[in-house]
Amino acid sequence: MRIGLLQEGDLTGTTAYERYHQLIEEVTLADTLGFSTWGTSEQHFSPPRFSIAAPEVLYAAVAMRTSNIKLRTMASVMLKWNHPIMVAERLATLDIVSRGRAEICTARSNNLTTLSAFGVDPKDTRAQWEDSMDVLMKAMCDDTLQHDGPVWQIPPVKVVPKPVTLPHPAVSVAASSVQSHVNAGERGIGVITFENYFGFDYLQECLDAYSSAFASSDHSQVAAPNNYRGLYVATAYCAETREEALEVARDVAMGYFKFILDLYIPLSKNPNYDYLDALETLIQNQDDLDWLCEYTPSVMIGTPEDFIERLKRLEGMGIDEVLLRIDGVGHENIKKSLELIGREVIPHVSNLQKAVV
Repeated sequence: MRIGLLQEGDLTGTTAYERYHQLIEEVTLADTLGFSTWGTSEQHFSPPRFSIAAPEVLYAAVAMRTSNIKLRTMASVMLKWNHPIMVAERLATLDIVSRGRAEICTARSNNLTTLSAFGVDPKDTRAQWEDSMDVLMKAMCDDTLQHDGPVWQIPPVKVVPKPVTLPHPAVSVAASSVQSHVNAGERGIGVITFENYFGFDYLQECLDAYSSAFASSDHSQVAAPNNYRGLYVATAYCAETREEALEVARDVAMGYFKFILDLYIPLSKNPNYDYLDALETLIQNQDDLDWLCEYTPSVMIGTPEDFIERLKRLEGMGIDEVLLRIDGVGHENIKKSLELIGREVIPHVSNLQKAVV
């Protein structure tokens, strides 16, 4: 079990100028504390909770201030506004400047505002992601890239630069539906689960579907198959007492949850997102933080002991890495939480892992 960090430039109480420089300082601290991975998602048109629209630029600055922590885009949206050749070029550049610490998680967007602004029909996102992934893998591995697919038609070209990590940096996909987990397993790439607040049983269903698909698929033509399983925790905060943790994180936890509900309620009417059928339970509990903390893996708020207990449970379910979104609670609070996790949670998890080995 590894503990990573996912932040999205929450602008609550600050500006993009201040928050971006705070983020760089926070990642630098996380690097010294033993966090495994840092990343941010590509988000558009969704302030104040999300402000990072050009993550590749920010990653370059972070790479120069850190030494050990992996830098993973979480996630790069593989739709028509992001040409997969450009995604491959940016990833290779990050891999070079970070001395081999780059990774990539991809996604198809579920934000109707973003899809509308960039002119993408929700029914086309899966096909665009599939074809873009084919191009991405070729761009990273093939001496000469050539592709004739349903979305992209590319004549023979030499893509430069190539990554220093061979055959390519680790690849995963952000997945919410069971079907997306199956697709990831069949492709032989890792998966980062966001279980949409639908609970531990739903998370296990997704993980089991992924593991079954990975085990039953032929990956002989995949350059570097990996069965990495990560979990995105939408709101995390660790404090000395549970009362303090809940007090500090309450507003950001409930605000993020309601943002997701506002996003998913209209999306659930689209037949391409049938995994959102269980929204009624979430709507009924939209004001109950205690219920969220108990019911869903997407919220982790409490003491170091609470974190360790939750991490043990997730490890038993098959999770390799938990990615904590610690954001929106103020720079000083974020640093306090990082230091507490680094001092009292990460060493315990590492010792448990060593004991098993």
